[in-house]
Amino acid sequence: MSVDASRRSVAAPPTGARRAGSLLRRALPAYRPPSHYLGALLAVGGVTAAMVVARDRLDVLDVALLFLMLCLASGVAAGSGPAALVAVLAFLAFNFFFIPPYYTFAVAEEHNALTLLAFLGAALVTGQLVARVQERTSVAIREQRRTALLAELNATLVHEVDLDAALTAIVERVVSVYGAASCRLLLPEGGDGVRVAARYPASAPAGIDDAGQAMGRRVIARREAATRTVADFGAQARQGTDQTATPSPEPGAALYLPIATADRVIGALEVVGPPNGTSFGDEDERLLTGFVDQAALALERVRLFEEEARSAVLARSDELKSSLLAAVSHDLRTPLATIKASVTSLLDPEISWKDEARDEFLHAIDEETDRLALLVDNLLDLSKIEGGVLHSERAWYDVTELVADVAGRLAAVAAAHQFSTDVAADLPLAWFDYVQIRQVLTNLGENAVKYTPAGTPIVLAARRVPGAIELSVADRGPGIDAQVLPRIFDKFFRAEQTGRVAGSGIGLSISKGLVEANGGQIRAESWRGAGTVVRFTLPLDAAEPPP
Repeated sequence: MSVDASRRSVAAPPTGARRAGSLLRRALPAYRPPSHYLGALLAVGGVTAAMVVARDRLDVLDVALLFLMLCLASGVAAGSGPAALVAVLAFLAFNFFFIPPYYTFAVAEEHNALTLLAFLGAALVTGQLVARVQERTSVAIREQRRTALLAELNATLVHEVDLDAALTAIVERVVSVYGAASCRLLLPEGGDGVRVAARYPASAPAGIDDAGQAMGRRVIARREAATRTVADFGAQARQGTDQTATPSPEPGAALYLPIATADRVIGALEVVGPPNGTSFGDEDERLLTGFVDQAALALERVRLFEEEARSAVLARSDELKSSLLAAVSHDLRTPLATIKASVTSLLDPEISWKDEARDEFLHAIDEETDRLALLVDNLLDLSKIEGGVLHSERAWYDVTELVADVAGRLAAVAAAHQFSTDVAADLPLAWFDYVQIRQVLTNLGENAVKYTPAGTPIVLAARRVPGAIELSVADRGPGIDAQVLPRIFDKFFRAEQTGRVAGSGIGLSISKGLVEANGGQIRAESWRGAGTVVRFTLPLDAAEPPP
């Protein structure tokens, strides 16, 4: 299907041709429709007829002033061309009807000839000056309207940083501010197709017919503006027989404008239905071209912003990977080395180990295997928390049993510390994921052991607070600096004073994620030189307890 469409290139003509065209436009009067000239003719005839009737009561000066007023009015209302016609016709009517001898172009007295020539000059100059002022005023008004419209069209684009939001803002502003019937933004798709990326209003078609596809591809490929007239839509409707084809926009003139920057074409803007209801003029195209130029810059800014955001995410991801490898390398190497040494010793055929030594090796293997399992669990939980896929299998559990279980697991690693528990009596059952919360308490207990000197008291406690059960791990170690305390739950963060202690820096971050997944909150309190307390809650109102 072919569509006859007029095209306007956005490329500027050569400098010499543009200068010659500008001089020619300045030399010639602006185009006026024939009705303006017909109106000028009728105005001169009407005024002349009225003055002929009262000719006996008018002198030459009165006639000249009335004709000059008509030239002024014509210049204001119709422009320079009709004003010049009025001046010439008024000169002829002045001579024929009001300068003796009447009804002839002959002039009997010499001073009347001078009067006629002076009138002609004054009428031409006055009409042209007034017309020029009026035209400049009209141009200024149009430019002011264009500037105001562009400012309003661009107002929302300045703040958009999301591509979909920016595309939607562009088409919405064209309809609501410029006054078009509908607007769609077309983006390239595949090898040679286009798709509707945004449309307004919602009733605008979401698909593109074959002619629209061809128009969009042409505008994008050639960087040319193009129009599609009402006749084009009508011809397509008469020729179309496929009832399943994608619907066209509502019948009406459509203007297609390329959205392009200096180095690439982003897409095309389809504007249907000009405000005047007929067709798009040069002023409409200039206005919308100015807007799409700004829209192209806005979209380019959004693209650069998104690329910067993606680059920042990739850089952060690389940083996290490097931090993870650096953090866990020691935690992996140490238990593996212990396990390897113990197994190698047990397998040595030249040594006959006593039962006590063999048990010691096996206990070391068991403990280090538990450390590796905990590290792997932490890494898996971290990946689930980061991916938003962490799920909690919650049920009713006894917190007292949980604390006893964790205390038993920590007994070996906390042997050099004064480890104790403090559990309030008559605690109700709590709704939580047992494995996850046990891991939280284990992480907190191991941290307390790791970062406090031997012999330091460590207390694992549980008590009831309003609406929740609070569990805590308290130590009397060196404490944490106040400026560092807010960051201890960040991934891979480790305070400088802890640098000499091996660790991955993910335990507290994982603990925070697990507690929040169970509906609780976690916080830390610390006093330099007086110890640290990490507390977290398990809500009691999450569900009704069992009978």
